[in-house]
Amino acid sequence: MCRVIAVANQKGGVSKTTTSINLGVGLVRAGKKVALVDADPQGHLTMGLGFPKNVRVTLKNMMENIIMGVEFDPKDAVLSHKEGVDVIPSNKLLTGMDMSLLTVEDREMVLKEYLELLEADYDYIIVDCMPSLGMLTINALSAAHSVLIPVQPQYYAADGLMELLKVVKGIKQRFNPKLEIEGILFTMDSSRYNNSKRNKQAVKNAYGDEMRIFEDSIPRSEALAETASEGVSIFSYDIRSKGAESYKKLAQEVLNHA
Repeated sequence: MCRVIAVANQKGGVSKTTTSINLGVGLVRAGKKVALVDADPQGHLTMGLGFPKNVRVTLKNMMENIIMGVEFDPKDAVLSHKEGVDVIPSNKLLTGMDMSLLTVEDREMVLKEYLELLEADYDYIIVDCMPSLGMLTINALSAAHSVLIPVQPQYYAADGLMELLKVVKGIKQRFNPKLEIEGILFTMDSSRYNNSKRNKQAVKNAYGDEMRIFEDSIPRSEALAETASEGVSIFSYDIRSKGAESYKKLAQEVLNHA
């Protein structure tokens, strides 16, 4: 059975895209078939894996086909990356989809309908969400089996989670009763600093009894920051780095949770 994981946080700059890419490739390296869905009009996942901004067929086209009810091949948008992961790309043309969905019947379920056409081909589909709680993110949460929440251990991290968790609860009640929290993942972690330790503890105190917090955090790392310009994962860029080891452990935790 395919498992759909949304990587979401309405706050930008918390490594959603880096996590989506490296978790996906980590799962491929563990023998799984994985598709990454770029559900952000910024297209950072698409570009971060070396694909051009002007790719011809994107997630926008696939969702429009669902909305219009036309017959189409759901794999028309799929791009294959050299590290074995498939990608459904996006670019700035996806920007108008939030507004377009407002006029559509069952607008929360358009992405779910599309992903269901792909599920037979994959063990995991990972959706990289945009940094907002608009209709595209609501679609991703309505389609997902679980949501993985990257969090940078900063002062307001615990408070910032509250809004997202309210939305997740609402989606679970109204549209997707199977939606779970995959876990909270600390990213860009300078673990040797007391401030980071205090902020992680604040999140654990606030939410640790309600949901899983991944054991290993993702370190702040130049190697991870440099992978996007190379169009590869951390496993290809520097497999001996702390970042590669951390994402390998994350992939294993996700596999153990299945």
